[in-house]
Amino acid sequence: MLQMVPSKQLRKLYEAGYQLTPEAFTELDAAPNISEIIEKILELKIETAILSIEDIKNISTGSSVTEHNISATSKNIEEPIDQNEVAEIELETIVVTKPKETVSSSRREKTSLDLQIISSPQITKLSASAAGFKQYFNNRFDRISSFFKQRRDIRNLVTTTDFIENQKNEKISIIGLVYSKRKNKSGSFSLDVEDKYGRVQAMIFQSDSDLAYKAEFILDDSVLCFTGDWNGRFLFIKDIYWPDIPYNHKPNSSYEDALALFLSDIHVGSRHLAGDLLLRVIKFLNGNLESNKYNEVGKKVKYIFVAGDVVDGVGIYPGQANDLEVDNIQFQYLLAAEYFEQIRDDVEIIIIPGNHDAARAAEPQTPIPKEFAPELYKLDNVHMLGSPAYVKAHNIEVLMTHGNSIMDINSAIPAIPHETSIPAMVEMLKNRHLVPIYGKRTSIAPEVEDQLVINQIPDILQAGHTHIAGDETYKGVTIINSGTFQYQTSYQKSMNINPTTGSTYVVNLQNLQRTNMNFQTIS
Repeated sequence: MLQMVPSKQLRKLYEAGYQLTPEAFTELDAAPNISEIIEKILELKIETAILSIEDIKNISTGSSVTEHNISATSKNIEEPIDQNEVAEIELETIVVTKPKETVSSSRREKTSLDLQIISSPQITKLSASAAGFKQYFNNRFDRISSFFKQRRDIRNLVTTTDFIENQKNEKISIIGLVYSKRKNKSGSFSLDVEDKYGRVQAMIFQSDSDLAYKAEFILDDSVLCFTGDWNGRFLFIKDIYWPDIPYNHKPNSSYEDALALFLSDIHVGSRHLAGDLLLRVIKFLNGNLESNKYNEVGKKVKYIFVAGDVVDGVGIYPGQANDLEVDNIQFQYLLAAEYFEQIRDDVEIIIIPGNHDAARAAEPQTPIPKEFAPELYKLDNVHMLGSPAYVKAHNIEVLMTHGNSIMDINSAIPAIPHETSIPAMVEMLKNRHLVPIYGKRTSIAPEVEDQLVINQIPDILQAGHTHIAGDETYKGVTIINSGTFQYQTSYQKSMNINPTTGSTYVVNLQNLQRTNMNFQTIS
């Protein structure tokens, strides 16, 4: 990707919200009276987003600049950009040059018999009050409890009302939300477990090493089932059950040979954007790589699942301004649309937001608003959904989440290394919840219904967020973390995060066979 470094004078234009095409950048940067031209542009307050070379020449020669002589590349970003007229667009200091293949300007309608949107978050936010959160957690408890009640291996199910002080009750089971977990110096665990009627204290002893190991994986706020003996004061736990995926779960399969590509964490607008690798992905999909083997694979891709962080955003982390190439989030999305528009239009592209996107920070996340990304919404094969989203593609059910809670889960379970992503995603499936822990880095909005419960078992669970690609099959569910297309930032370096840039997966929907695609080596 070509990068142009603007002078201090040109930065005044960028700060005022103007952008330049590559030709305009070259013309203006070489002009002897650059300061005068820039002052004239600022004085005229031209209502355009991107200035072309014709605009610069008109201003430098004193010609009037009107809507009649502004070129197609300098129309307001709310208006459609004719892709036949515009070969390149520069946003801030980035220039994207399209590959040689042409892209049809007439896009098909947003219809596909093989793609079904099962669910995307419906926001009915409760007040952020104690009553609102009580209703939210009651709904979580009810929904996850129902999974246990269908099982035959859980017997003598009671509630906290059956725990009578100084009265023993042996070989019983209780479904409870873990209010708190504490590991004692002896290696035993103390838990506070509550249901809708009350709270009891429970103990797990170190002497039962297998059970103590299982206790390491108990997450606060998760809904689990405990079996044990009540001694009149404590519940001595003998076993722990997670809602989990049933052992007999069998995934669906596609009725024909169709492939899906999984992407996330592209971070358009970042100085560390792996634009060269992203263009290689586009060539792969369009069959324009040097390798015929990969071209044949790319032509079979019918779906692209994008699990958030399409753009880098603004003000997301300390010192981010130093990592930004484009500090206007609307232009970041416009540049992102330029990438996606180059992909052949018979590929369905499903996009959900991440924590860097212009969406609600709390889970569940709203779709990226149209006013921030109008050009993405104009692409007829792009489907903008919230997070989590549940879609059915060629009979395969895909649960998409950005994965904001992965790091919270990693921090809560010492046995999981922080630089991994798949073990935490396994814990999501075991707990049947995408954000099982409340009150950590991942915010949860108190919705009437807990839409983060994994009510319907997916064939594929996709996340991103960690920038570390990975895959696994867990009880018939294919787990994909789709990595990143951003090189390591200074912030990531300080956090000892080493991204697997350009590494992701293609999945055959007919047999769920997955193939790692490392676009740093594919050509």
